Amino acid sequence: MSLLARIAFLIAASLALPAAAQTVGVASATSGEPRGTPPAQNERVLRVGIDVFANERVRTGAGDRAHLVFRDGSALSVGANAEITIDRFVYDPNTQNGDLAFTAARGAFRFVGGAISKKNEVKVTTPSANIGVRGGIVTFEIGGDGSLTATFLFGDSMTVSNPGGISKAIRSGSQIFVPYNGAPFAPIVLPPSSLQAYLALLEKAQGTGNIVGPGDQAQLDALVAALNNAVLPQPGTGPGLQTWLTYLQLLQTQAIVTTNANRVSGGTPPAAAPPPPSNNNQGGGGSGGGCGSEC
Repeated sequence: MSLLARIAFLIAASLALPAAAQTVGVASATSGEPRGTPPAQNERVLRVGIDVFANERVRTGAGDRAHLVFRDGSALSVGANAEITIDRFVYDPNTQNGDLAFTAARGAFRFVGGAISKKNEVKVTTPSANIGVRGGIVTFEIGGDGSLTATFLFGDSMTVSNPGGISKAIRSGSQIFVPYNGAPFAPIVLPPSSLQAYLALLEKAQGTGNIVGPGDQAQLDALVAALNNAVLPQPGTGPGLQTWLTYLQLLQTQAIVTTNANRVSGGTPPAAAPPPPSNNNQGGGGSGGGCGSEC
């Protein structure tokens, strides 16, 4: 090999080093054929053990799922028919300081915060709002209309914001809904049975990419019962995620908010929740969300 050829080889090898140094995590579990596109590289199937990179776009089809683990211990589950980009990952293992940010375009996700989230807010950008997570576990789902449902399962806090306002949850089981082109709703604390039912629906969305299905009517009926017979308009197009979101909107109009899941926005919710509307068809309107002492 000539001297010039050897120099060219060494230069090419040195240029390849930064790409390897930008590895931010690994695919620890997958099903189907989830795909990742690192910057300036071709798309490839994410198999178990495949590295993921900063600025990588991850997308899934109807039968795909992926679980990514990052170098700080954070973990991201990507459901079916989803798309998310790892915008930024910076981490110093000596100080356990860093910065982690995503952009989610569609789909259902579950995020478990690692070392970075304990010191700095992990940021997620969605079509309708930005999510900030401190030391916690959250799920977030982007509806077909661009709306966002974010659920705070555990940790310090979850903040949801857009130009219309800011909504902050600090209590486990709190959920915040954001309509597309609308301000974030005030957080509500779901009763335990309702939270479990919602997570079951989310799991189905992660696994199939579509909640609406032949067997969903019975599941949604059980969900309504678990929500203490709250009035729930049934959309003419059939049950599904929009049914759940309609229920959340009903809770908001009844001003069912918690004392320790706080909201900062331009508006002030009513001090007391009005009685739920009557429902002659279902027999008894219940007490709105039925949270009792939890609200």
